[in-house]
Amino acid sequence: MTERLAILSPRLLRCLSLLADNTSFVTVTTLAETCKTSKRTLFRELKDINEILRPYHVSLLSKTGYGIKLEGEDDDRLRFKSLILQAGSRNAMVLKDERQMYLLSELLKKKCLQKYVVYSRRFDVSEATISNDLKVIEGILESYDLHFDRKPGMAVSVIGSEEQFRKAITDYIHKHLDDDPVQLLNEPENPSNPIEDFFRNQGPDSILQLVNKEILWKVIRVLKENDSIWIHRLVQSSYIGLILHITIAIERIANNDEIKMNPVLFNQIKEDSYYKLAQDLANYLEEAFSMKFPMEEIGYITMHLKGARLLAMEAPSLKENDDELISAYEATRLVYRLVEEYEHRSGVQIKQDEMLIGGLTTHLRPALIRMKYNMEIRNPLLKQIQTQYAQVYQTTKQAVETINQAYGLPIYEGEIGFLAIHFGAAMERLSQKQERRTVRLAVVCASGIGISSLLASKIKRIFQSEVTVHPHSQLEIQQMTPDKYDLMVTTMPLDQGWLPILVVNPLLSEEDIEKLRTEIKRISQSSLNIEHPSNDASLGDVLFQMNTVTSAIHHLLENLDVVVLDASIVKAKVISTIGYRIGKDKRSGKIIVNDLKAREAMGVVHLDEEQIILLHAKSSGVSAPTFMVFRSNANGFRDPAMTNMKSIVVLLIPQETHPILSEMMSKLSAGLIESPSFLTAIHTSDKTGLKSAVEALLKPSVETWLKAVVSK
Repeated sequence: MTERLAILSPRLLRCLSLLADNTSFVTVTTLAETCKTSKRTLFRELKDINEILRPYHVSLLSKTGYGIKLEGEDDDRLRFKSLILQAGSRNAMVLKDERQMYLLSELLKKKCLQKYVVYSRRFDVSEATISNDLKVIEGILESYDLHFDRKPGMAVSVIGSEEQFRKAITDYIHKHLDDDPVQLLNEPENPSNPIEDFFRNQGPDSILQLVNKEILWKVIRVLKENDSIWIHRLVQSSYIGLILHITIAIERIANNDEIKMNPVLFNQIKEDSYYKLAQDLANYLEEAFSMKFPMEEIGYITMHLKGARLLAMEAPSLKENDDELISAYEATRLVYRLVEEYEHRSGVQIKQDEMLIGGLTTHLRPALIRMKYNMEIRNPLLKQIQTQYAQVYQTTKQAVETINQAYGLPIYEGEIGFLAIHFGAAMERLSQKQERRTVRLAVVCASGIGISSLLASKIKRIFQSEVTVHPHSQLEIQQMTPDKYDLMVTTMPLDQGWLPILVVNPLLSEEDIEKLRTEIKRISQSSLNIEHPSNDASLGDVLFQMNTVTSAIHHLLENLDVVVLDASIVKAKVISTIGYRIGKDKRSGKIIVNDLKAREAMGVVHLDEEQIILLHAKSSGVSAPTFMVFRSNANGFRDPAMTNMKSIVVLLIPQETHPILSEMMSKLSAGLIESPSFLTAIHTSDKTGLKSAVEALLKPSVETWLKAVVSK
């Protein structure tokens, strides 16, 4: 039962452990400090946590002004606490990613490591594991032209230019800032909370782990006291970037680390109006830190300032003094061309979004300067943008060719990523204004009662009221009414042209979810062709349907059974036992066995968290829907093919069956992960208890169907 908890991060396990120890509310601040993370990260990790906690009969309750509380009976809380400790010991409270992040930060900060045994003891792993971690880190560092220096009897160190070290450090810091790309653009850029809160809330395993905290806080204080108006007109992201840039620079200067700059580029920068601003800032910092800033360092500050963003389009006079590529008026015209190109390619109307136009114009002018100086922008959110907002990113990439055609400047991926954030935020604002309708999904697999039902349940759990979901078998496609659905979600390629198809992995990967989310958002904003049902069914037809369905359901309830198997039985023997236990005779039993094996060859269905194997198929070996449970007489089967599985659920339907019966059987499949009481009955109840659980699961759907049939 700890598998579900094992996927949680160590800090989240610590958080849950603290909540399990307290019967009252715990403040978010206390939880964040315990987990050694920021409040924002904590809230993000706790999102949808109750779905994971549901099988343990506990849940989290959040109350403004009080904090968070773990609810549940005393026995359940105690048992949950025990499971947390088990899960915690299983992963030694440190995940691989966190361990590698720590080692990387050590190398960037100190340029060398201690002996492997130090980290082996710290993380409770073998020295071989630390060695494997370093192989991963070596690949990361090599992308910055930084290399390991391994000498016999000496600790591993890193060699490379100071410039590359700085770039790696800055990328590391930005990568671990807790920012959501679209949310950043939909929130005010000048929040009421001071900059200090931003750094304070990052947590000790984020920014403050890498940079010198004493220097960082002094830089923040010095800049705050500086009366230069232009500094305080920087947007938050640029202000934070400036703080980090200066902090790293001061630490390197203090360590006598030399930094070089191309002489031609430096002479060009010295003539720039920004150089004087950077020089004034450096003089102020030299006095505060009692150190001399090299001219090259002032040059890099100049380049940083030229790429910074200001709070308003009008900006201060420092922008007006520069020989920029483009005036504010020209920038606005270019932005409108960019937006028109995006509208043309995406089919949406966003030109009226003043926030988009203003944001793009403010961003575009310094962006063109970065392009002019061939400064490839660091965008730590790029991979996240390309994955989560793939369609927006690709459309933006096509639209920005307008800039390339107009100015002949190189447009790097990072720059495209930042522009995509603006467009993504505009799309989000647009979708919030538009009325949406429920999207109707048909989920298709081979039988219609196994994978499709489990997949439909997952989709419904994720998208909730945004969709209606109906599982179907492959054979039912020809009988499906096109007007009843908007999209077909399937686990296999299908050849039909009357409905859009989205092929997904049966386990529904993160990429699948994002593709589905994009389609649901698109369809929800389209018009709906309403189908007017026919009411011309004869009384004879109605009675025949009712008799067929009710008789089949009655047969299922009266013939369901629980069979206890020896824990040592192998899976092949289990399938044979099932066939001959359910089949009326030897022939039908053999048909059932062959049909189950054929379905298993298409992919096994093991519900690891629920400890259930689902065997399902359409079979001519049965004349009516059949449901049975085969249960181990110990705490799980021993066959490696059934490791950690306690029960086997069998669902069979005839090759030709009424659609409502397929739907009823799919309810049983979905119930395995949706209904805790049904799951408990599967593992523990006798035949009578199991029958009651099945009746409770099917009754609402049967009643709804009967009312619909009678109304015809």
